[in-house]
Amino acid sequence: MKKIGLLILTLLSLVSCSDNDDKPSESYVGKWALKRMGSNNPAANSIDILEWEESYTFNSNNTFSKTRKKDNKTTTISGTYSVIKTTDQIQFELNYTAESDIVASCFSNVKENLYILNSMGNLYGTWSICDGPMLVYEKRDKF
Repeated sequence: MKKIGLLILTLLSLVSCSDNDDKPSESYVGKWALKRMGSNNPAANSIDILEWEESYTFNSNNTFSKTRKKDNKTTTISGTYSVIKTTDQIQFELNYTAESDIVASCFSNVKENLYILNSMGNLYGTWSICDGPMLVYEKRDKF
């Protein structure tokens, strides 16, 4: 009888420890601040001048917020996100609750895509593929 009980406990522990990719990993939950901005022009990429301050905050319940400070004006928007993990990167699809001009997207004012290259560790925007600036974010341990 004890062996059956141990077998059931072992099976339950294996099932409860299964990996669920829908839950965010602690590696990207938190605040990411804009650290570099550039363009497809190599000369412009070498200049470390930010036209605005910006950050994303990813929460463990798959919600996020984005804040931009530009010209003494602060704009904050929020929404939900989903994650796709591949061998060499983590991709994010952000869905905003409303349209905003701070959504950095080629196709929509309510959806945005970002990614983390595992080898680099920074968060990258995809706006640069359609003539927007190349945006690179760095993880901040403290808010």
